[in-house]
Amino acid sequence: MTDLADLKTISQVIARAREVVDPSAFAWGAAGAGEGVTVARNSIGLNSLALVPRHMRDVEDVDTATSFVGVPLAFPVMLAPVGALGIYHTGDALAAAAAATQVSTAIICSELTTSLWEDVAATHPGHHIFQMYVFGDRDWMHEVAVRVEQAGFAAICVTVDTPVISRRDRSIEQEFGWSSPSPPNLQQHGSDPTYRARFTWEDLRWLVEDSELPIVVKGVMTVEDAVAAVGCGVAAVYVSNHGGRVVDHGMSTIEVLGEIVAAVGASVEVAVDSGFTSGADVCKALALGARAVGIGRLQCWGLAVGGADGLVRVLDILKTEISITMASIGCREVAEITPDRVRWSIPVPPSGVAFL
Repeated sequence: MTDLADLKTISQVIARAREVVDPSAFAWGAAGAGEGVTVARNSIGLNSLALVPRHMRDVEDVDTATSFVGVPLAFPVMLAPVGALGIYHTGDALAAAAAATQVSTAIICSELTTSLWEDVAATHPGHHIFQMYVFGDRDWMHEVAVRVEQAGFAAICVTVDTPVISRRDRSIEQEFGWSSPSPPNLQQHGSDPTYRARFTWEDLRWLVEDSELPIVVKGVMTVEDAVAAVGCGVAAVYVSNHGGRVVDHGMSTIEVLGEIVAAVGASVEVAVDSGFTSGADVCKALALGARAVGIGRLQCWGLAVGGADGLVRVLDILKTEISITMASIGCREVAEITPDRVRWSIPVPPSGVAFL
């Protein structure tokens, strides 16, 4: 059994997860679309953005607290929606939510979790966010939205970047396939994947008007789509390429984050994920205007090595790294991490952490 106190770095967590997780399941979690070029580009993009320190700023006390769509966060890292957490720990999203609650951050609960949505929300009512894939018509969306509002979720995060399921060479070569089970959640409402391919801006606008909860749109990678989302009335834009798992040879999120914030950041909050593996990475995103950063794969590895406690260990490491990075670049609070704290620089080889 893993002694979590021995895991002091994210690299150590991932190395331990590789030891305890079935190789084909590990490959499934680590895989990207096609050849994995977008996964690599996420890492290369982050490693091409250098931090610029300012000194003698009295950083004895550093405050990492922030918020996203009204949800207070002890530090600017959320748990991104991952539909297959159950592969890595039987507690699935319920274990992840328990970890998020313990460290005072939020989970964006995957619609595909095997855990009851109500149980996940109950770990911290009004604090967690629900992720929606559109598997039905407007009546279906209304029914699901009402249910998650009554469950106690704080917002709905609609994932719009997966009209189809991509091929992932690494998973194919390992002969591992995961298809979401039919949990009680979706048995109650029904599920037709073809609706994901038919979901449009008009449907998003309708959902925003119909729902009592703030709507976040996840999967935005262009200024044009960000502007369109704001025009539909969303509360936040979530920049994401699904961890490189949807479009091969796509752009990294850090490449497009700054221009998206410049276009819509005065109107809505912006979150980002895909490829973030350190507190320094998180601070780079904050400098470009992100409000919070989501982590996906790191949830899998944390849960694999120690369940909720293993994920708490991952989050504690990230929070410590964020605090140290903030002090090192002369920032006492998140709002002080401004664009002058980063600069595009000479690309460096991606680390083993990024490429898993």
